[in-house]
Amino acid sequence: MPERPRVLHMGPDPAIGGGMAAALRALLESPLADGYELEVLPTYRGPDPLARLTVYLAALARLVLWSLRGRGRIVHVHATVRGSSYRKAVCVLLAKALRRRVVLQIHSGAGDIAAFRASLDRPRRRLFAAAFGAADVVVAVSDASAAALRQAYGLADVGVVPNAAPSVAAFARPAAGPSGPEALYLGGFANPAKGGDVMLAALRLALAAEPALRVTLAGPGELPPAGAELVAAHPGLAWAGWLEPERKDELMRGAEILVLPSRSEGLPMALLEGMAYAMAVLATAVGGIPETIDDGVEGVLVAAEEPAALATALLGLAADGELRRSLAAAARTRAESLDATEVAGRLAAIYARLD
Repeated sequence: MPERPRVLHMGPDPAIGGGMAAALRALLESPLADGYELEVLPTYRGPDPLARLTVYLAALARLVLWSLRGRGRIVHVHATVRGSSYRKAVCVLLAKALRRRVVLQIHSGAGDIAAFRASLDRPRRRLFAAAFGAADVVVAVSDASAAALRQAYGLADVGVVPNAAPSVAAFARPAAGPSGPEALYLGGFANPAKGGDVMLAALRLALAAEPALRVTLAGPGELPPAGAELVAAHPGLAWAGWLEPERKDELMRGAEILVLPSRSEGLPMALLEGMAYAMAVLATAVGGIPETIDDGVEGVLVAAEEPAALATALLGLAADGELRRSLAAAARTRAESLDATEVAGRLAAIYARLD
């Protein structure tokens, strides 16, 4: 049997949390691994500055060794914005200097891409345009993000490879009790793009109308004082903090509504997970979300930065069991069409052109 071509993936350690790490884990477990030997070279393992620098420099050294030893021809670089863009620009340029073929995949949303580009002076804009343009293939996770990359850096051709929805076996969700269904927010409070402050503002409005509303808040970062006050005052609210996989699975099997009040998104893994778990999705119409969710079909979409609209929609979903069930069923069907086989096929076609 011929040896499978090797592809080196450079990105966060798949063992850590976060959407990009989850997307990378999904690729490693997808049918893509049947045709290619996928190796991961972690460039990030956590926020500690010294450890982060050590891991990154070690990754660059290992990239050189991997290339000089002829381990493979294709390097797949995963990036977001801000610090990740700086680090991965170096990875792209180094891999090209080592005569590797490079796929650069940007996982950020259109809003984050545009905001990051606006923060750059002209020399840095030119630097990123040159570094990203040096990649053989540039892909984004949504059409909106691809358009933002083209506009930000003058890239002629940016493809789209979406994240894959996980495979979740069908299960029976417990019926909502007398106090109503539970909603789940997974964005935490570390990244402003996730809209944690908007979520708290919407909850304040919704709880004024329905004090028994049940919502679990979870994710990275610390619960702000305003959130702690709400949790202390309302028995139906809970702060779960960072979730281990088992706890996350438990919450997603119990909750009926997933809330994503994001300001900017590429194609969030939380959205795809919620759809795969047959949850009724309430989300903002940003980035790749409206490319995946039709308002009123697989979920309910509201404008970003609108706590009142989010609160009204949340109350409406909590009160309408028939609507929740309809949205949940359609969301799961849509998730099944975004499975790992589809995503693996798109990447395999790209790799075949480059190998």
